[in-house]
Amino acid sequence: MFIKVVSPHCSIAVHKSRIGKILQVIAFFAFICFFPVLAYSGTPAADSEQVFSSSVAQKFYDIACELSDPESAHGGPTAENMQQAIIFLNAAITLDNKATYTYPKAIMLLCRSRFARNITDANSPQLRSEQDYSEPVYKLLHGYVDKSSDLGPAREAVKYLLDRLNSRDEREKFLEGLLKNLGSKNKTFDSELETLLGLLNAEKADANTAISFFMQAYADNKYNHLAFDKLVELAPAQIPSPMYLENLRLTICENPLDMKAALVFAQYAASAPGGQLYDVAADTYEYCASLFTYLRPAEPLPAYIYIPWAVSCYNSPRNLQKCAQIADDVRKTGRFDLILEAIAGKAAVKTGDLKQSGQILQNAQEKAISTFNSEAADKKALIASELAWLYCFILPDAGKALEWANKAYSIDPNSPTAASLLAYSLAVNDQTEWAKQIIKNYNKTIVADLTTAHIQLTEGQKDAAAETLKSAINADPGSFEAERAREILTEQGKEYVPPVDSSVMFAALKNSLAQPIAPKFTTPDKIISARLNVRGSKFSYESDFDGTVAIVNNSAEPLVISDNGLFTGQIRVDANLVGDVNKKIPNLLSMKIQPALPIEPGSSLIVPLRLLTGQLRRMLLTHPQASTNIELTLYLDPVINAAGKPANRISDIKPAALVVQRPRIELDNKFLQNRLDTLKKGQQGQKIKGAQLFAGLLMEQSIFGGTAHQQPPYKFTYADWMPPLLKSALSRNLADEDWVVRVHTMAYMISLPLDYELIDALSKNLNDTNWPVRIMAMYLLAKSPGGNFSKVLDWTAQYDSNKLVADMAVALGGTAPVPAKPAAPPADANADANSQPQPPLK
Repeated sequence: MFIKVVSPHCSIAVHKSRIGKILQVIAFFAFICFFPVLAYSGTPAADSEQVFSSSVAQKFYDIACELSDPESAHGGPTAENMQQAIIFLNAAITLDNKATYTYPKAIMLLCRSRFARNITDANSPQLRSEQDYSEPVYKLLHGYVDKSSDLGPAREAVKYLLDRLNSRDEREKFLEGLLKNLGSKNKTFDSELETLLGLLNAEKADANTAISFFMQAYADNKYNHLAFDKLVELAPAQIPSPMYLENLRLTICENPLDMKAALVFAQYAASAPGGQLYDVAADTYEYCASLFTYLRPAEPLPAYIYIPWAVSCYNSPRNLQKCAQIADDVRKTGRFDLILEAIAGKAAVKTGDLKQSGQILQNAQEKAISTFNSEAADKKALIASELAWLYCFILPDAGKALEWANKAYSIDPNSPTAASLLAYSLAVNDQTEWAKQIIKNYNKTIVADLTTAHIQLTEGQKDAAAETLKSAINADPGSFEAERAREILTEQGKEYVPPVDSSVMFAALKNSLAQPIAPKFTTPDKIISARLNVRGSKFSYESDFDGTVAIVNNSAEPLVISDNGLFTGQIRVDANLVGDVNKKIPNLLSMKIQPALPIEPGSSLIVPLRLLTGQLRRMLLTHPQASTNIELTLYLDPVINAAGKPANRISDIKPAALVVQRPRIELDNKFLQNRLDTLKKGQQGQKIKGAQLFAGLLMEQSIFGGTAHQQPPYKFTYADWMPPLLKSALSRNLADEDWVVRVHTMAYMISLPLDYELIDALSKNLNDTNWPVRIMAMYLLAKSPGGNFSKVLDWTAQYDSNKLVADMAVALGGTAPVPAKPAAPPADANADANSQPQPPLK
């Protein structure tokens, strides 16, 4: 006995005995083509007592995942693949009733089976009809949902079940029952059921019931935007101001890069009556400024951010000094903004620096007038309006106000702003009749209200004027126009009382939020990070390795993973093999997580990953003598960048990387003998590992050994006697008294080409009393090319005592059972097929 070592640059030895063995295999396949039924006992299998095995359940789960992998076949898994995967999952759950890890996969497969592609060819002559899985989906959903369940499978289950109901009443009763049975297990899931019930009631115009469901949905999940939007639509008057602000603030928490949400929150806070939220508004506009700079670093800060920011700072004693800083930052960009300069000048008055105020305002007037004289006609109207505003409300001067208002109006008589400023200027210059004529032709504005109030005071209507002034203040309480309105009220001996106590609003908002009311900008890389983890950095051939990804919340606010969030939950893992075998495996794993609860500050979400899957699993299994490093890269919300390479959608968040070593097996006579001995007297786990080794070595031998033409890329040990020895070892395991060992052995043989010896060993398991053995043996034999297995599948589908085995026979192409049964089972393959009674074909 000898072992031949073949280097990557050596030719492969071919021996006559090896050629003879191959000819025997060819002769066997020619034989089974004439006699299409494999060796079979001819007696319906009778199951032993109920069997249990958590390891076989896990193996069946792994096979189901491989079958349903989108990368498993071009265009995705077929309907046949999906059906087989569903049966394997059902088998896993039957073998281990604690295998709850199978539930989400089972739900997804059952719900998505209708979308799997059908194939029509010689092996699958008919399209598979869609099956209704409502009952198993419903049961799985009840077993699956708990407080930490991922929402993805639950959502798919509910949608699948609703799609199979024919009326609104049926859907409503179903949802009510589901809410009753599963209610309080997962508040976020409850919220989604309540939202669906609200929508159904809104469809039938039962607004009160719909509002009640939407209210409860929002209470159960404050990030439920659909429920809140429907409340705004159906009952805007029932939503208090703190609730609006809360929803806006939580939207920023969910996606800190949402500029629109941040601006709306700042605007709402700035417009809150009573002035208690100006600090919040100022801080939020500062957040918007930082966010804009982050998103568009090459662009200057726009006026729609810095003007309301400066106004909010002007109204916030704590932020008053920032007005000057904002104005200075804008000046440094080479821009001039009269409104901003006016705010800075007024802020200086508030701080008591009258000299600085005078200088700012004097420079602003001169710069604005100079600009007006030098600008083109289309820009003069805006500058004239700004100067008129300045002399109306910042540096009150009735004459100059009227002069510049006239200029603005004459340039652009269609401008509501120019018209309202002209009307106000006329009123303060005691030309009220002209003012009346102008304001009646334009929509109501805060300046128009001031004009009306001035006219009312001139006409002695003090009470009416007071109400008009209060209306003007309520329209924009933080504006300089509102400041002037308060001054006039005070002069008239009246007091302004806000319609809403903003201090109460502030307290309510503070109590409802778990985070500060005003957001603080943090770059995404400081908010979220990800770690890719495996147990150890090196694993042997016979060891599996799974991993986890830890999504870490590094911020001071909850991290919400949702379709609207900073991180939408898409995960991708790429693998790159470097060493004796080299291969890039893009999209080794792709999944979406939809956790029900946010990740709290400083906490992590741990997501398990099936890393040993697909091409990576096959490459490692079939190259036991190769030493390789596995470089794994994790992407969050992956995109393809301009260079055509995968990257994170948010470029600041760097992909996580990890390297795992898989050393080669050093093969020699002693090593092989030791492993062979474990098949005789080893424990269950040792026998299973031995099966993995011998199956992998046999696959490797078939690629590089004997008559194979591939040149080994690494140090490769081969001998003519090895394939027969390896097959003998597998055959021994296939006859082991422990049915668990046999199932695991067959699972490792899925990718192994089968010859007569292995087919013969497998066929002896087709009538085993343990149904997992039968289902696995039938699966392997049916998948083996070159033979006709249809008669066995037909017979198994009709006669097997275990429904899972019978269902798998149909899924593999067998004919579904018919009422009439044949007189006898299929003949043994070793007998003349024509001399034995055959089951009737459907």
